[in-house]
Amino acid sequence: MNRRRFLASVPLALLSARAGQALAQVPPSAGLRALADRKSFRFGSAIDPEDVGNPIASQIYIDNVNSITPRNQLKWNATEKRPGVFSFGPADQIVAFARKNNMRVYGHTLVWYRTPDWVSAITDAATIRAAMNRHIKQVVGRYKESIDAWDVVNEPLEYDVPDLRNCVFRRLLGDDYIRMSFDMAHEANPDAMLVLNETHLEKKSDVFEQKRARILKIVEDLVARKTPICAVGLQSHFRPGLDRIDPEGMGRFCATLKDMGVGVFITELDASCHFLNRDKGSAPVSYAEIFGDVITIAAERGDLKGATVWGMSEKYGGLDEKDTNPGAACTKRVNLYDENNDPRSSIDGIKRAIKAM
Repeated sequence: MNRRRFLASVPLALLSARAGQALAQVPPSAGLRALADRKSFRFGSAIDPEDVGNPIASQIYIDNVNSITPRNQLKWNATEKRPGVFSFGPADQIVAFARKNNMRVYGHTLVWYRTPDWVSAITDAATIRAAMNRHIKQVVGRYKESIDAWDVVNEPLEYDVPDLRNCVFRRLLGDDYIRMSFDMAHEANPDAMLVLNETHLEKKSDVFEQKRARILKIVEDLVARKTPICAVGLQSHFRPGLDRIDPEGMGRFCATLKDMGVGVFITELDASCHFLNRDKGSAPVSYAEIFGDVITIAAERGDLKGATVWGMSEKYGGLDEKDTNPGAACTKRVNLYDENNDPRSSIDGIKRAIKAM
């Protein structure tokens, strides 16, 4: 080899070596994607652009999921910070990653109470309705061939009470803003699965039973008016040591939706670390039970459309809360791999649930 060819080959060799070193650090595949594919089940995870650009993190996704949800990149605050001025760069990056790796994309979220200041400042019904229609048309329309499911309305109820949230959309349009949102999304993409996403619907307490009843009443009204709602999203952010799954209440909720012709989707499954120690600690239930049981109950009692965990590895996630206690059992929300990229028992629970389908 002459000197010029040798020098030209050095950068390529270094890149190849670095890529090889990175892949060597990827934890062994849990086999979740292959299992989900065999069962024709949609199993996904939230993802960020930083994950796409990280060779280790991205390979974990490639190995284990067949669907991804942009965590924040499709929210109104990310796509339309100023009226009519849209920005899609980070979302486009994630969609391109999905296309390259034969993954589906779940869109999150179109109408949510957390909006840019200019939306919150709107004071009349005609203007807010026009803003909603433009936003939904632009975002859903842009990804009509790439995103086949959407959280259309996110968290319409207050967090810990069964009341409709007093957001700007409801203040100006009344309760009917939910139906309007679904109609607008359906018009933008008639083939997309449209979802109403809410917190605490899988958990045990009198208040959460009331939240389930309130969501059922909303869905019943939407179905009666032939609104194109396909599923209800159960976020499933668990706080082990504080929250408990309500097998009967959740199961009855899923079955009632199924009787209406409406499915369920586990949309944001993870666990907080604030209320217990990790797997080797004094957990009242194991992560395997938490992650597995919520999928199993939804699949056995309802029409389960898919399940999404809210991240794959704690190594790449942000802190659970800004004020995390230094003495807390962990600093990240619990996913499938811990902060050392070692597999968690949550993987075993998910495998059990999918195998049983």
